[in-house]
Amino acid sequence: MSIPENEQAEREVKIRSILQEELQDGEDLANEARSMVGYLLREKKGYAAEDIRKGLAFEVQLGAETAWSSADFLVSLNGRMAMIIKCAAGSLDSRERQAVAAARVIASPPLPVAVVADPVHAEVLDVASGKVVGEGFGAIPTKEQLTALVASKAMTPLDPKRLEKEKRILLAFDAIKCCVPQGGDGKGVNLPRDGGDRCSPK
Repeated sequence: MSIPENEQAEREVKIRSILQEELQDGEDLANEARSMVGYLLREKKGYAAEDIRKGLAFEVQLGAETAWSSADFLVSLNGRMAMIIKCAAGSLDSRERQAVAAARVIASPPLPVAVVADPVHAEVLDVASGKVVGEGFGAIPTKEQLTALVASKAMTPLDPKRLEKEKRILLAFDAIKCCVPQGGDGKGVNLPRDGGDRCSPK
């Protein structure tokens, strides 16, 4: 027996409303995580305002196609990108691979550190191995710790095939989320491939 059109329409409206509420709840939690991480970086971890870029988008070139990905925070030291942070509503283990891929794609050579965080927990990842090397907000490196890590850890550029694979992984995660934040001025931010932090509106 078919469902009357008016009942079907009502069901679709209810479903869309529920989905919208869930999306908003998730975004609210992600915003809590962003606020927490931003406070920690500035007030507890020793980073200056000029070390931190917040809510930026960067270009991902895959063959003839141009796509966009994003980072909630990008931490640079002396103009060199060093740590990427992605915030989420929860289930950080499902975001680990996305953050590692972003750190491998955003610059060449890749950034050494990636972080995923929700409002109550954080995980620090070694980008070279993809492994979790620290848990909790306390594990996010201070400026002094990150400076020492960058000095001691030489990152090498990815070969073209590996880089393409990382781009595809990153964009697959982004497609699931279907939401890419823009730069502070509401525009995308184009980042250079040499690891510098010379960002310009797209």
